[in-house]
Amino acid sequence: MTEQTTKSKPVEKTEQDTTSSATKPARTTADAGKAESTDNRPHRLTKDGVVYDDDEVTAAPSMNQPVLDENGKRMSASPKKPSRETTSRSHEMSSLIGRTVRLELKRPREVRSIAFLSNKGGVGKTHISTNMSFYLARAGKKALLIDLDLGNSDVTNKLGYYCDTTIMDLLNGNRNVGQMVYTTPLGFDLIGGESGNFRLANLNAAQRKRFIRALREIGSDYDYVMYDLSAGINQTVIDFALAQDFQIVVTTPQDIIAGYSCIKAMFYRLQQLEKSMAERDPKYTMRTTLRPFIVLNQVPDFDSAKQLYEKLETVAKANIRGDKEFSLCMHFLGVVTRDPDRIREAELKHFLYSGEYGASRTGQCFNFLVKNLMQYRDPNEFTFTNRLKRFVDIFMRSVEETKYAE
Repeated sequence: MTEQTTKSKPVEKTEQDTTSSATKPARTTADAGKAESTDNRPHRLTKDGVVYDDDEVTAAPSMNQPVLDENGKRMSASPKKPSRETTSRSHEMSSLIGRTVRLELKRPREVRSIAFLSNKGGVGKTHISTNMSFYLARAGKKALLIDLDLGNSDVTNKLGYYCDTTIMDLLNGNRNVGQMVYTTPLGFDLIGGESGNFRLANLNAAQRKRFIRALREIGSDYDYVMYDLSAGINQTVIDFALAQDFQIVVTTPQDIIAGYSCIKAMFYRLQQLEKSMAERDPKYTMRTTLRPFIVLNQVPDFDSAKQLYEKLETVAKANIRGDKEFSLCMHFLGVVTRDPDRIREAELKHFLYSGEYGASRTGQCFNFLVKNLMQYRDPNEFTFTNRLKRFVDIFMRSVEETKYAE
């Protein structure tokens, strides 16, 4: 089946298949005679041979005769543009190459990158990232989850999967990104992490460049690319989170101060990064508003969690202040209610909570998180090219800062 594609016109796809000259069988005399008697009929190549459309027998136009329009008049050398009702191919041309089907140009996906972070472990960051990935896939979105907790990778362990290759194989140059992506039976794709004595801050410049090239290669294939980052607020983790489109801070009522510290660290680091990039590039437009999403996990009910979030927002706005051009605008993404017995069961038996208990109240909490995320529109949204450039600037700049700090 041939496909003709141009940059300015939509793709048109014919129902006539072609084969390469290397694999095309030799044409026999009998075949030639048969072809001569039926060449004027529209035909298609199929795996069973040539099929002729007997229902629409139309003689091909003679190349020695002038081509006539629908009114029987000779067409000029520069025919007028066809009306919307007419097809893009003339009737005579269709009789030569067969019926055609109009296709739409494939448009690049609007990729959204999301970083999940927390100031301490045990608050449910991995549970939330995996269950949200599941519901994004259920919503028809193509989602990729990357486990970037290089010190305590836990995504594959919680889901009960084993990956032959991990993110470290990509960073060390042992595998390309196409060999890293696993398609899970849950509907989303996964790049597994590797536990060990390693941190995101330990990545050298070569490893970071490999990671950036990988993102360029697979970025347009997904609607959402999500990163499950290491717990803590060291500078490299914060830089990586700020380089993404969205930052989701996961905290609990017992660790609300840790959540506040995470927001504070991101805000002051944002000022440093944006000012630095503006100094290096006068044409750069600074991102002056930090808009983190807050998820309260392990809460008894929505109302009490909402009150707790409002207190957190009031304290943050009163105490987290920077230069006059920078501001903080928090967003309450939602809550996840407590269900300790079932969540413990999911951890022990290594299955996804929402895959088994999606109809429960806690399961629907994950679903609502995804719906709220999909409905949000960032007023300071960057194009894909500018987002990638900003990510490269932040990601590579922190290499030099780490080097000097050491």
